[in-house]
Amino acid sequence: MLPQRILICPLDWGLGHATRCIPLIRELKYSGAEVVIASDGLQLALLREEFPDTEFIRLRGYNVKYSHSTGAALKILFEIPRIAFKVLQEHIRLKKIIREYRISGVISDNRYGLWNKQVKTIFITHQLNLIAPGIFSISGLLLRWAVRFFARQFDECWIPDSASQENLSGKLSHGYKLPSNTRFIGLLSRFDLTFENGNGNGNKYDLVALVSGPEPQRTIFENKLLAQLPLRDLRCLILRGLPGKNEITNIRKNLDIADHQNSRQLHKILLKKPVVICRAGYSTLMDIAFTGNLAILIPTPGQTEQEYLAAMLDSKGYYVAQKQKDMNLEKALERLECNPVEKIASYHLLYPAAVRSFLQSAQGQLQNKA
Repeated sequence: MLPQRILICPLDWGLGHATRCIPLIRELKYSGAEVVIASDGLQLALLREEFPDTEFIRLRGYNVKYSHSTGAALKILFEIPRIAFKVLQEHIRLKKIIREYRISGVISDNRYGLWNKQVKTIFITHQLNLIAPGIFSISGLLLRWAVRFFARQFDECWIPDSASQENLSGKLSHGYKLPSNTRFIGLLSRFDLTFENGNGNGNKYDLVALVSGPEPQRTIFENKLLAQLPLRDLRCLILRGLPGKNEITNIRKNLDIADHQNSRQLHKILLKKPVVICRAGYSTLMDIAFTGNLAILIPTPGQTEQEYLAAMLDSKGYYVAQKQKDMNLEKALERLECNPVEKIASYHLLYPAAVRSFLQSAQGQLQNKA
């Protein structure tokens, strides 16, 4: 019997949707499946570096850009008609991809149009309960209905979190009745337990800043970091979130910078327990929950999901959060040093079982149609 061919497609907003697909791709390959990755831009570059021996398809994303002045959520609301057209386009394109590449199953990370009744399809999201910006809060009901409508078109909806009260996503995926096809699969991190065996010496940093997200906010965040780092006599590293070059270079005393570090390289750095400065993107939060680093969270302005997560995790005593316009890393570091920080909930590795179940049901569906 030929191995199953699984198509996996991350959304193109920031790198997080691509990085959290990494453990799923590893598990699919470990289980004997052939993986085909459909992506574009920086996400495609990152996954090519992680899996150079894998087949790739260029599949254009939604290409939403944030503005300097308009809140991210508000900008997305204005973009909904164009995004809806992109969803329709990818839904039509998927039919051709399934036929041409002999796809037996699809895993879509937040790409709403990638469902098809001919094969087994999975939708991954941690936001079944989208948060609308304040003045448009009434639209939250419509957004919640829309996300659930699309989630129900897939065979299963996977939430990368725990179903228990000790969870990372809070009300984004808890507190409301969920669709019947929903399954919590535990947290997903690009890091792997086997990486620790190859820890080595590596560079020792006191502060590591992870820059990420769509432009222009990615560059704005980077410039603010450059204006405030290094702090005291602490050794600092800025990772710019631009996959391509991995070389670390020194730009001033106690401050190094690199465009990118692959999963193994970054894991080696974080295992030495530097304080992490980062966005409150969910995939980044899952990564630092895995490594157990202290963190300063700077949510993307106007991105309601990140603002909510940063405030919630700060209130629970897990991390320290600041608004970008008020960013003062010295004060944030003082808070981390003065206040006891709780250990975030234990890391639940549930996704391998979900992947095996998916492959079995996808194979069964193919046999029934044969």
